[in-house]
Amino acid sequence: MSLGIKSLWRAQSYTVRVRGLSLIPREYRDPPSVRRPSLRRWLSTPSGATDTSRLENGATNGLLTSTTPSSFVRALRRRVIKLRSGFNPKETTLVKRPVQYPDKYESRRSLRKHRRSAARQHIYDSAREAASKPVNDWRSTFNFMMRHTPSVGEKLNFRVIIGKGVASEARRLLSEPDTHISQISRKNESTVRIEDVNREDGVLIISLSGSEDSVRKSLLDIVGIVGKITAVRISDPTWEALLLDVWIGATARRPGIRLLGTGEVVADDKTLTVQTSFSNSTKYRNYALTRRADEIVRPVQWSKNSFEEYVAALVHGQVPTHLARSLYPTFPDHQQTVVSLLVDLFASDYAKSVVSVSALKMAINFIESRGAGFRQASRSILSQVELLNIPLDAEIFNIFLISSSKAGDLDNFNSILRTMVRKGYSPQSRAWVAFMQMIQSPTVKRYVAAKLRDRKLDRNPGILRAVGREMAVVDLEHRLATSFETQTFLDEQNKKYGVGWLDTLTLNRILDVLGARDKVDACNDLLNLVYTGRIASPSVITLNTMLTHSKGLAPQLATLQSMLALWPRLRLNAVTYHLLFRSAWLRRRPNSLRVIWRYAVLARQTNSKMRRSLTNLLNREEGDLSARRALLKNWEDVIVGAAELAEVRTSYLTGLKAKHLIFKYLEQAEGMRPSVCFAKKLEEALSMDRKIDQAAKEGTSMSSSMRESLTVDIPLEPDPKVQTKAPSRGRVTTPLP
Repeated sequence: MSLGIKSLWRAQSYTVRVRGLSLIPREYRDPPSVRRPSLRRWLSTPSGATDTSRLENGATNGLLTSTTPSSFVRALRRRVIKLRSGFNPKETTLVKRPVQYPDKYESRRSLRKHRRSAARQHIYDSAREAASKPVNDWRSTFNFMMRHTPSVGEKLNFRVIIGKGVASEARRLLSEPDTHISQISRKNESTVRIEDVNREDGVLIISLSGSEDSVRKSLLDIVGIVGKITAVRISDPTWEALLLDVWIGATARRPGIRLLGTGEVVADDKTLTVQTSFSNSTKYRNYALTRRADEIVRPVQWSKNSFEEYVAALVHGQVPTHLARSLYPTFPDHQQTVVSLLVDLFASDYAKSVVSVSALKMAINFIESRGAGFRQASRSILSQVELLNIPLDAEIFNIFLISSSKAGDLDNFNSILRTMVRKGYSPQSRAWVAFMQMIQSPTVKRYVAAKLRDRKLDRNPGILRAVGREMAVVDLEHRLATSFETQTFLDEQNKKYGVGWLDTLTLNRILDVLGARDKVDACNDLLNLVYTGRIASPSVITLNTMLTHSKGLAPQLATLQSMLALWPRLRLNAVTYHLLFRSAWLRRRPNSLRVIWRYAVLARQTNSKMRRSLTNLLNREEGDLSARRALLKNWEDVIVGAAELAEVRTSYLTGLKAKHLIFKYLEQAEGMRPSVCFAKKLEEALSMDRKIDQAAKEGTSMSSSMRESLTVDIPLEPDPKVQTKAPSRGRVTTPLP
């Protein structure tokens, strides 16, 4: 297979020309940023389903004058939503259904999601019709996956003992980038872990578990990687027939390997013993990148390890929000620069001998996670690697499948799936996860889950947990129609899908459904059960989900305090501060806005909406403002700080922006941090705002001294985390493992 691309969107002009087929349909090969006029045909369909004359006669004239590719895509989506909202797309099972919730705002939120989802499918339908391609429905894709997914038996558990004569060599080989035990685990859908690192007897013990098929493949990979093994012993004779093909495959690779009989002794200790009885999937983590991506120093000498470390430094580097504009003042931005560097890197001459599959996976996973606009780059990289005859595995195709699933692109999903099978890789649990995530119809989800049980595919723990995660929301909505008790629901799900189905993502989705139906007590019960049972690890997205469904600033504060009490290591992000800021803004709470704004600035977590709201407030006259904004305008000195506002206004007589205040705050607070935690200070601010409301109701005239007494102070203290020594500008190429 060749995944060559005729043209490639990039930050710099560059063209990759490789013959062959592409995983993506022809109509998607040129993104909107390159072929804006060609997108006009996306909005016209030959069928009579829509009023094509309206679309052709000026529907897109305003769109084509958009200043940026992203604004063009947003305008196109809005246009499609407006013109086609009354029609159903071809594949309705991929469209999120609107739900009527008790709260009208939650219902509107659900309707917006439905319309966006339908608009996306309308665009895919128009592109398919313009290319005169047949329609792929979910049934054909599902049947294809069922035919090519191997049946699996029950989960097996083994201990693999490698003799001391080859243990050190095995430990080294199983730590290499392309032969790491995590690669074996992910490739074969098994669990592989080194049990004892420093044993006195010198042997290496590896625990191995999974389905029959995954265990066989993993054992064969281990034998093939550790080349000095001379014999294989299976301690339990009852398993010899099951694992016989492992020895046959091993002898095909290395004819000198023997299969030892029961009690047979060998002179050397270079044997692999299989006894009946997740490793860390990545050794890199994200880190703060304080320089441009193209300023990361490349290795002096290229090797497989240095190549992988450089790729990891590119894809795991995260530019702090406050540095993004200064590091990338003009196009391209950080992610576009990284994508361009990755394409150049894999196409370079020195990459031919040092490219590793693990580095390829990191690069493709990063690019695919950035959306369909960069899809051409990942295909181009894969085409370049294929020309080097580097062996691929199913996980690479799974990355593409997950990306297509998130985009709701059934055509592309089906194309990648068939290419995957044609290359000899069967659909694994991740493929089924991606397929079920793409399906939005609860009825179809239940049908797919039932068919998986009929084929005994739910015996695979990976597929079973994946089904449980996807069916959790479906089962929850069914239970909410009658009666619901949190502990009973968890017990039923554990019985059907086994322990492990409730991960962080599923927890967030369940909380979103419960919160939309105003079941706050059920949300709190679930969080308490998660905490006591250590079932999952809530993230800041969990906190933001709870804040989204909390009505009012006071309930949001109570939610914030309770979650931080249970999980004190949670770190608030820009979304958290914005949710609180919006509630305080709508309820005209000047001190709350003061605290939220100042803490967000010091944490470098403000977003554009917060900055734009304050900028508009500072530059408008009271006569031009609504009643809500007029009150906030009267208290603007409290919100942003009287001294800071006066000083900044003298420097910027016109064009005052919130960012000018941010620079002033950071200058004043250099090397400092707030001495009081955010939740406690916000509680104090909310109490002070109630006093302001009471004084306003009583008609009390606010003097300067009274205003000052009703203003919350935000004291600072030295930050112990700040290093006095300036950061080194030396060579930093890889995040810490």
